Amino acid sequence: MFHKALWMRNWKQGKYTILLFWLINFYILSYKYYEAAAKEFENLQMMRRWKYHFYYHYIFPEETIVIQSALVIVLGCVLIGWDRHNQSTDLLWSMPFKRTHIFLAKWIFGVSNIIGMLIVNWGIFAILKKTTFHNKYQIFSPFQYYFLYATIVLIAIYTLTLCIGTIAGNIVSQGFLTAIVLILPFVLSILIAGFISVHTNKSYSNTYEQENTYMNNAGTLTAFSPMMYFQIYFNYNPNLNYKDDNGKHLDEPNFTKIPSAWKLLSPVIYILFLLPLSTYLYARSPNEQNGKILLFPKLQKLFIVCTVTCFALLGARLLGGINSLVSYYIGFLGTGVITYLLLSRLLKWKFSFSGR
Repeated sequence: MFHKALWMRNWKQGKYTILLFWLINFYILSYKYYEAAAKEFENLQMMRRWKYHFYYHYIFPEETIVIQSALVIVLGCVLIGWDRHNQSTDLLWSMPFKRTHIFLAKWIFGVSNIIGMLIVNWGIFAILKKTTFHNKYQIFSPFQYYFLYATIVLIAIYTLTLCIGTIAGNIVSQGFLTAIVLILPFVLSILIAGFISVHTNKSYSNTYEQENTYMNNAGTLTAFSPMMYFQIYFNYNPNLNYKDDNGKHLDEPNFTKIPSAWKLLSPVIYILFLLPLSTYLYARSPNEQNGKILLFPKLQKLFIVCTVTCFALLGARLLGGINSLVSYYIGFLGTGVITYLLLSRLLKWKFSFSGR
């Protein structure tokens, strides 16, 4: 897994994605942090004439993690899905390396870049905090938690992407299936709430409350659950007393909210379960199915059942609503039949750039 040839091939294959990954993260993390310090310092210069100054700086990692997750998914798709899409796995697997080593080399290569990028940005944050206007009003500990949480979450999402790549036959299906799996807990919560409501004659307001409850519970099942409700927030106002949500007095303008460390359990489970599963599947994936949506024919029936059911429930919820049981099942059956017909045809197609 540490063979130089494998690492050089991974770099050659994913170098542009890696460079994009680093550059965008430098922009949304370090540059934005420096820009905020410069802006607050400029505000200070403007307000000195009134002998009054307030300081306000916030970061919502829940928003940042969406961009980072998209980049990690693209990286995972390039390292595995691209081989299948352009039919280059024949050459790769003909090299004198075990398939498990090939897969682990891809995983370690991506994880190394994730950890390296976050460590470098952590160091830049520490330097900027000490040398800019932020130093007067901020403490650095919330950023320590952020980089720790982000590391585990991004590794979990990357592992999930590679796992999907071991059963997906091309780069397009790998990307779509990964995105669907990530948001599936939230979508299922809405679909289940709608199904229960239409059969219990609940009002729209009750359904909406039930959806929110289910979505909050489903959030703990996602890989990025530690980033939900994570908030780094510093607010200095000399005319206000600092109190938290419980009315406790604060000695500094730090209103940061950090989710419990137990939230890390979900992405850790993703990593511990999906990594050995991915290694097992990659070593046994059939090469002749490259280009199809799924590599394993035995998974197609289960995939069709699950996909048709989800889309049927979605169609029933959107088209039929929750006020009429008849219209609900008309939407359910109509969407289900259309999804089944389309999916049955799509699963037979091969997508590749080689024309094979």
